[in-house]
Amino acid sequence: MTTTPVLTAPAAARQVAALLPAGPLTPWQAEPFRTGYDDAPAARITDGSRTVIVAFHTNHTTLSWARRGESTTFPLVAVPSTDPRLVAREILRSVLPDLDVTNAPEDDRARQARNFVDELGPHFTERKIPTSAYTVHGDVKVRIWQRGPALLLLESHMHEPTLRLHYQGLRDFHGGTLADLEALLQLIMPTPPRRAFKVIGPDVTGAIPRRLYAQFEHAPMRQGTPYGALSFGRNFGPVGEIEAPDYRARARDDSPVHATVGRLGLDFVRSILDQLTDPNA
Repeated sequence: MTTTPVLTAPAAARQVAALLPAGPLTPWQAEPFRTGYDDAPAARITDGSRTVIVAFHTNHTTLSWARRGESTTFPLVAVPSTDPRLVAREILRSVLPDLDVTNAPEDDRARQARNFVDELGPHFTERKIPTSAYTVHGDVKVRIWQRGPALLLLESHMHEPTLRLHYQGLRDFHGGTLADLEALLQLIMPTPPRRAFKVIGPDVTGAIPRRLYAQFEHAPMRQGTPYGALSFGRNFGPVGEIEAPDYRARARDDSPVHATVGRLGLDFVRSILDQLTDPNA
């Protein structure tokens, strides 16, 4: 008599689930799962409304989930690690914001029932971070605070289930510093691969773009025009653009820059808020 082996969720999957922020109704749970695309041990991690399939390989982990108009049939993200902390971080960074977009109400009035900027207000109060909040055009909520040499502006657009973050100087649009922005981007970019993707070629021009590209090419980063702004991101997860007043200038730690990052999920912002509000940055 042949018996089918009983699937068990990998222990790492339960650790990942424990690291995800619990919702008001259902905690995250890891259930055994067999994927249709490989034989790696896998689990279905869900909080009842959002679900991600996690498959653990020898030295990397794949994530798949159902996007709007698509089914969960193949992995969308490969995390170059099996560390539960890095896997949970990527779920917060890429998966949950995309699922929030998929699950967002079609009715704008239902969307307006939530104000992400106001929801984050108590978290700033707990950390004793002074902020200013205001509304633009009736449907854009903004919260501003100082982080080191820069101002951070967090925007919540009523028709979008994600947030935007602006990085700029205290007195000047391009007044933030390159070294400080690099530290900030470390919080937002995907886990870097074990090996660099490729050597910087002549298609990336300007000292500041080349310095940023050398660190974050895996984002991935692109330069649309010679000596122009850098953009980064994929069709899910954070996306953004980095600007400088003079791309031909030497890249110094205090070189002035400005950046905008979009598609940030509320759960992900909460997870990095300590670093985003660090007064000693």
